Amino acid sequence: MNHVPDAVLAAIDGLGRAALADEPTTVEQRLRGDFRVRISCDRTALDAGTVPVAFRLEHGTTAPTLRDHGSFVVTIVDGVDSRLRAWGIDPPDAYTHRRTDDEWQVYAGRATLR
Repeated sequence: MNHVPDAVLAAIDGLGRAALADEPTTVEQRLRGDFRVRISCDRTALDAGTVPVAFRLEHGTTAPTLRDHGSFVVTIVDGVDSRLRAWGIDPPDAYTHRRTDDEWQVYAGRATLR
């Protein structure tokens, strides 16, 4: 069963096509009501070969990494990472906690363009 919304998968496909064409683009999508993803593939990222990937999770407590929030979150993140890999974009080993923004926990890492 796929826990990543079709709109998110389509947006990642658009990002993959844009990266192959060396065109900047940004993915900003809702994974579920309390969970969001943002992948910013701007000119600087394309030139550097690394793309910032950030997840925002509306949760009262922090964890060292995003996957520490449990199996359902892991399943969604794995789905996003799998789609990135399909486009030749290697996700980071972990998305680490970066900050709290209101009640949103922000986890981020840098993906590598092959």
